[in-house]
Amino acid sequence: MSASTPASTAVRGAATRESLRHDLEQLGLARGDVALVRADVGEIGRVKGGVGDSLIGALRDTVGPEGTLVALAFTKTTFVWRLQGSDVFNEKTPPTTGALARLFLEQPDAVRSRHPTNSFVALGARAKEVLAGHDETASSFEPMGKIVEHGGKQVLIGCTRSSPGFTTVHWAQHVLGLDRRSILGGWFGALHEKAGAVATFKRRDIGGCSMGFHKLYAEYEKEGLLRQGLVGKAESMLVPAAPAYALEHRLLSKDPRAVFCDNRLCAFCRGSWLYNKRDMLAFYPRFVLSALRNRHPKRAE
Repeated sequence: MSASTPASTAVRGAATRESLRHDLEQLGLARGDVALVRADVGEIGRVKGGVGDSLIGALRDTVGPEGTLVALAFTKTTFVWRLQGSDVFNEKTPPTTGALARLFLEQPDAVRSRHPTNSFVALGARAKEVLAGHDETASSFEPMGKIVEHGGKQVLIGCTRSSPGFTTVHWAQHVLGLDRRSILGGWFGALHEKAGAVATFKRRDIGGCSMGFHKLYAEYEKEGLLRQGLVGKAESMLVPAAPAYALEHRLLSKDPRAVFCDNRLCAFCRGSWLYNKRDMLAFYPRFVLSALRNRHPKRAE
C-alpha cells in the first residue's frame, strides 16, 4: 500500500465509510460483483460512525445496486440424539459465524437460505438467485456453486489467519465427493420447520476443519489469483471464485489431504476421513492418551 494513498487508513488514522470503500476497491472488489465476504470485523480498527454501518455501507457502495453480497450465516449443530424441541432453526435463528452475518441479517433487504445448519445470507440484485433452493435437500455449500457460475469473488477481511482460506474449497470437496466420506456423516444436525411441523435434519456432507486452508495461499499466488491489502487495519485477501475453485478441485483430486491442518489431535483432519485411514489408525490411541494426560496432569514436584 502506498503511503501517499489519500484515502488510506494507514495515513488518515480512523477509517471512514469512504476510506473502507477505497480499500475494498484497491483489493479488487468492483461494481456489479457477486462476492462472498468473510470478516473479523474487530480487526478493521476504529471507524468513524461505527464499524458495522460503515463496513456494510462501504461494501454496498463498492458493488453498487447491481452487485450482490453474500455471507455465511451458519447456526448451531448438535449430536442428533441430543436435539431438543425448543431449539428449532428458522430465518431468525442467530448465526454462529460472527458479527458480519448478524450485520447482514439486520439489513431490511436481507435474504436468508433455509439450510438448517449452513444457511447463507445475501444482499443485492441476485440475492434470491444465489440462494435459491438452498434448504435441507441441498449441499451445505450449494451457494458457492452459484457464486462460481456467476464469476464471483471471495473476500477475507481480518480473518486470513484466524479463520483462513476460501469457501470454494468446501465446494470442491463436495463436487469431488469427499464431504460424504466422513465417519461423522449423519451424527450432527438440527431441528427445523418443514410444512408446518418440526423435522430433524441430519447433516451428511461434512466440510470438516478449515484451519489448513491457508496452505493454498501460495498456490493462489503462483496462479496470479491472490490480491492482498488492508481494509481499515485488517489484513485482507481476495480471489476470483471460478479460477480458485478450479485450482482447488485440481489439487484436492490429486491429494485430498492437502488442506489438513497441522494439529495432530484434530479429530476432523486425522480421525474421521475414510480416505485417510492411515492416519486414523494412529490418531485414536494418541487422542485417548492425550485425553488421559489432560484429565490427570502430572503433579509438579
